[in-house]
Amino acid sequence: MRELEPLSFDRALRDAARELERRRKTGEPTEDALPEFLTDEETLHWLREARAKDPLAASLELWLLRLREQAEFGTRRAELARAHRAEPHAIAEPEQARRTLTEMLRLSLARPRERAAYLRGYLASSAAMAERVQRLWEERALFAERLRAPLASFEVASEAIASAARAFLESTRSAFETLQIREPAQLLRTLLAETAAEGWPARLSQRTALDLLGDPGFFHGLRLRPFAVPEARGAGSFLLALSHAGRAVSDAASALRSPFVLNTDVFDLQRNTLGALFGALPLSPAFATRRLGLGPSRVRDQQRTLARAVLAELRVAAFRVLLRELLCGGKKLLRDQLPELSTVALGFELPEAAAGVFIRVRPRDSQRFAGALLAASRHETLLQTHDEDWFRNPRAIAELRAELSEPSLTPLSAEALSTGAGSAQARLLSLL
Repeated sequence: MRELEPLSFDRALRDAARELERRRKTGEPTEDALPEFLTDEETLHWLREARAKDPLAASLELWLLRLREQAEFGTRRAELARAHRAEPHAIAEPEQARRTLTEMLRLSLARPRERAAYLRGYLASSAAMAERVQRLWEERALFAERLRAPLASFEVASEAIASAARAFLESTRSAFETLQIREPAQLLRTLLAETAAEGWPARLSQRTALDLLGDPGFFHGLRLRPFAVPEARGAGSFLLALSHAGRAVSDAASALRSPFVLNTDVFDLQRNTLGALFGALPLSPAFATRRLGLGPSRVRDQQRTLARAVLAELRVAAFRVLLRELLCGGKKLLRDQLPELSTVALGFELPEAAAGVFIRVRPRDSQRFAGALLAASRHETLLQTHDEDWFRNPRAIAELRAELSEPSLTPLSAEALSTGAGSAQARLLSLL
């Protein structure tokens, strides 16, 4: 093996991350995306030996593990996505047809009156896909064993996240029950927030999402990469687009920093926190009046609908955290615990034949949930320091930009998650 030097190794990891991202977008195979020395087992051994004497070694190792996992399974994930889009299934309602899972889901979003029927067809057609998803998780576990590094070591920022997810589901259970969600169509309708229709742009695009932020100071001087936005199906689509805008701003800011492995969080916690902070902006009365132009008589009704959507989304995010544990634990654990977990978290029992398909689980979903809790705490701090329209305050924007210029190296604690959960719950209950 060639002699390794930490900063050169850092640049190699940065280049490998960019190559994997490029291949993800183009659909090219990922198995040969990494240079040979990054997949050499001696490289991993060298990094582990270097921990005691090089402060960069631990971060280099985490990023190497993340990139090796992406290279190993990127092609498989792309194949699953293609199967979701391309493999047709016979359905009998609300039409006799052969539809792909993607088509059934899209039609359930677009046709409210037929939503429940399309979702029944989706769930009934998911078994083969769910089996492939579960097999992928089994193979990922074997991959981690080979590398002698648990998946959670480079995919989950803190062991406390799972406990925080359980606690959040319990503490918000009464509030969630008032939404009276008992089937997938009702969950989807709540998440879409279709009745909160006033004030949004006529079209949803990257430009209109950034315009909703208002002040260009959030992204001035940054080279934002294009980010995906959903079709405008309801107010929930705009919340999601704002979240994507926040992640894009965080990515662009982190790209200005070096070295790569210290300043680009392997867990994606910072980007998900900013995304959640932006995504929850429409819950603010000041945002509704100043950015959406709503009159006082309409703000309360719209906020209530949005709060219901955000509460449901947070519970889905918590469900993903705990579903990840079941998928890692194998089929027996999934079979035994999924019925109760899904009923508590979602309001209905999700069949094992749809596990990991109807609600997908991605490697860093734990940080999406944790980021939402941390964002709730950050919102409270900005509110107290800069008032309710902090998103228009140049000093608040400069404060956020300064935070993005430096990585957060503070370990994620159970206390921070608990504080964030309390802030999120208090905010939502005040609007419901």
